[in-house]
Amino acid sequence: MTAASAEVALARVRAAIDRLGALAGLDTREEVEKTIWSSPAGKRRIAKRLAGLLPSHRTYVEPFAGSAAVLFAKEPAAVEAINDFDADIAKAYRLIQKADDAFLAKLRSRSWKGDKTTFLRLYDADPASDVDWLYKFLYVTHFSYGKLRGRSFSPVAQGVEASTVERVAQHAPRLKRVRVYDGDYEKVVRKYDAKDTAFFLDPPYAGYDANVGEKRFDEARFLKVLKDLRGKWLLTYGIRGTLPKALVEAGFTVKRIRTPRTIRSMRGVGGSSVLTQILASNYEPTAKAFDGLSSDDVQIDTWDGQVEDEFRITGRVLKAEERGEQRFVLGVVLEPETVDAQEDIYSAEEVRKVAHRFLEEFRGLGLMHQVPVNGQVKIVESYLALDDMRIGEEDVKKGTWLLGVHVLSDALWAKIKAGDFTGFSIGGSARRVPEPAAEGAA
Repeated sequence: MTAASAEVALARVRAAIDRLGALAGLDTREEVEKTIWSSPAGKRRIAKRLAGLLPSHRTYVEPFAGSAAVLFAKEPAAVEAINDFDADIAKAYRLIQKADDAFLAKLRSRSWKGDKTTFLRLYDADPASDVDWLYKFLYVTHFSYGKLRGRSFSPVAQGVEASTVERVAQHAPRLKRVRVYDGDYEKVVRKYDAKDTAFFLDPPYAGYDANVGEKRFDEARFLKVLKDLRGKWLLTYGIRGTLPKALVEAGFTVKRIRTPRTIRSMRGVGGSSVLTQILASNYEPTAKAFDGLSSDDVQIDTWDGQVEDEFRITGRVLKAEERGEQRFVLGVVLEPETVDAQEDIYSAEEVRKVAHRFLEEFRGLGLMHQVPVNGQVKIVESYLALDDMRIGEEDVKKGTWLLGVHVLSDALWAKIKAGDFTGFSIGGSARRVPEPAAEGAA
């Protein structure tokens, strides 16, 4: 193995460590006013600073609203519009807009204490009234794992009292005059585009697996829309995909921004202590505005346009069997001295570091690198093969990391037995570093 491939391999392993079970959530050290609900990778904790970067405007538009953190952090404009591809998010905003005292009183009469039984009942419910529909939406959003509105109840939410209704009452007046849309972003962008319009854009980030539509996001179409706009736009985006480099090449202002992440606030969630994104615009914010964004916990600097390569390393399932009432799956996670799809090799020491740190700091499992499934499976075994061995019909190398899980979900077990899921996988990203030329080489 060359020095370059060794360096790349180690970088990939470190990146894989950073990505295992990771869900974005910014540091809680700063006093931050909560929005009505949170969303994955939302901008709530830097919303006021982002609002300070916006140019003067008469019309303000958020085409990818989510929790609309920047809208709530800025002063109202003469015309304001928000949009989300998720029709449920738009419906929730419309119901909150017309929430009067009687409506709020009915919401307050519901239980807002975290309870798994209540959560699952609401998740499967089909509410008939607007109050019950909004109650379901807000309760499931608040108490779902990772705020993903999936069927997994957050394991730390049991018995926790939510103050969601009070936030609805607090923020509803701010929404009264805001125009709310749902569907594709381009229609809303084109409708409101003008020289005195300011857009804040926080679209899905291509190359990330956070269950919010990244793989389907059309970066080429989005770039064309950005180039066509007459209004001023401010964009936050990940550092993968093709868009970041294309923005640099197109001559737009592009900075790199690093914000802290809360990596211990949820059971089974780990990851890098820093969330790296780009901040781009078709205007040059003032130096003073950038100074207002930077702080001890938020760093902003120039960006060279280099994009990290995403990768996956997938092991194989060795056995899937029922042990009495327990449905057990054992599989390879990472194998040493084996060439992967990127033509890199991992040493036994690197595999050991990954396996140990996973148990020490993460323990998070996700389905296809997307939906957390910690409530549907339990890790019961994690070990390194002490010698070459044979499990069933499979040979296992010394130093291989093996993981055993107890599958609680009937649906997951059916897919495993059907062969739909064939192995454990870790993923990450890394920048390939060229091997230095040897001394005396021509």
